[in-house]
Amino acid sequence: MKTDDLLNMLGSDRVAEPLPGAVLWRLLLPAALFSFAAMAVGLGVRFPLSQTLLSPEVLPKLALPLLLGILAAPLALRLAQPLARARLAWLWIIPMLGLGLLVFAYLTTPSQARMMEFTGKTILPCLVSIPALSVPLLAAFLVALRRGAVMAPMRAGLIAGLAAGGLGTAIYALHCTEDSPLFYVTWYGAGIAITAGLGALIGRSVLRW
Repeated sequence: MKTDDLLNMLGSDRVAEPLPGAVLWRLLLPAALFSFAAMAVGLGVRFPLSQTLLSPEVLPKLALPLLLGILAAPLALRLAQPLARARLAWLWIIPMLGLGLLVFAYLTTPSQARMMEFTGKTILPCLVSIPALSVPLLAAFLVALRRGAVMAPMRAGLIAGLAAGGLGTAIYALHCTEDSPLFYVTWYGAGIAITAGLGALIGRSVLRW
C-alpha cells in the first residue's frame, strides 16, 4: 500500500473519538468566555459601545481581527486531515484591508498628530494583553488539532495562532480606547503576529506525531 493511500484511509476513518471540529467548537466558546471575563475584570469593557466601538469610523478595529479569526479557524481544522492543503492566498485580504486603513489614516491625519496617533498611550498593554487573551483560544485550537493527523505541525500551529490571535484581539478591542488605524492596525497586527509565532512554536512540538 502506498503512503498516500494509507494517509487517505486514515483521514476517512471514522473512529469513536470526536473529530477535531467537534472538539474545537466544544472548547472554543468556554475559552472565549474565559478570555472575555478576564478582559472585563482585569481591563474593563469600553462603554457605551454603540457610540464608540460600534460607530462606522471605529468598527474596523473590531471587525477585521474578528473576521481573521473566523476565516483562519476552518483553515486550521483542515490541516488536521492527512494530505490536506490550506490555501492562504485569499487570507491576505485582511492585512491588505488593514494596510489600506493605515494609508488612509496617514493621509488624513495632520502631520503633527501622526506620531501621537501611532504611539498612542497603550502600546505595551496592547502587546501583552492580546497574546494573553488569545492563549485560552490557542489552547482550544491545539487540543482540537491533536485529535487529527497533522502533517505540518508548525504550519498548523501558525494558522491556529492566527485564528486565536484574531479572536483574542477582537475581545481586546472591546476594551481598547485607541481608535486611530495608525495605532490599531500596527499594534494589533503585532499582537496577532506574536500569537501566531507562539502557535507555530508550540504546534511544532505538541502536534507532531
